[in-house]
Amino acid sequence: MKQCAETFNISGPGSGIRRNALNGKWRVIMVRNLLSAVLMSLAAHAATPAFAQVSERNMARALEAADRAEIAELSARFDNSLDSEDAARFVATFATEGELVGFWGTAKGTEELRQAHTFMVSTFSKNKRHVVTNHEISINGDRASMYCYLTVFDRVGLAVTGTATFTDELIHTPEGWRFARRILKADPNVDPIIKQLGTTK
Repeated sequence: MKQCAETFNISGPGSGIRRNALNGKWRVIMVRNLLSAVLMSLAAHAATPAFAQVSERNMARALEAADRAEIAELSARFDNSLDSEDAARFVATFATEGELVGFWGTAKGTEELRQAHTFMVSTFSKNKRHVVTNHEISINGDRASMYCYLTVFDRVGLAVTGTATFTDELIHTPEGWRFARRILKADPNVDPIIKQLGTTK
C-alpha cells in the first residue's frame, strides 16, 4: 500500500488533485491488477498442485467480486447523472452504440442518448432522486446481465413518485463495464406520468 501511495504521490502539496487518480476506473483497475498479481504469485509459488488450484479459484472469485462492484456502481452512476443533470456522465455509462429503452422511447448512440437525458431531466426526472436496489448480476466473460429495482423520490415532498425495474445487457470495454442495452419497465403507478407525456410503455 505504501508503494501504491508513493507511485501516485498521494501526500504532500497538491495531494487533493493527485488523489483523484485513485477514483473511478483507476481505482477499479488498481484493485483488479493487485488481486491478479497477488493471487497469481501465490499460485506460481505454491508447494502443491492442489494449493495452486485453490489459488486460481480464489483469484476468479476475487475478480468476479470486483466486476460485480463495478457494475453496481455503474448503475448508481447512471441515476446520479440524472439527479445532477450531467449529460456527459450519463452518456459515458453506455458503450459506443449503447441503447436505452423506456416509456419515453428508444435512444441509441451518443447523440440520441444525450437528447434522451435532456428530455428526462427537463420533464419527469426533474427535481427527483433516483435510487437503485436489489441488483442481480450475472457475468460471462466480457459480457454481463443485470436486473434491479428503481425507486424515484420527490426532492421537496419526500414522496415516492414512481417505481420501475431495469433489465440490462453490459459489455466490458477498455474503459470498464458499460451498458450495451438498458431497458426500463415502469410499474403501474407511473401510468399517470406516461399519460401526461402522451407516450406508451
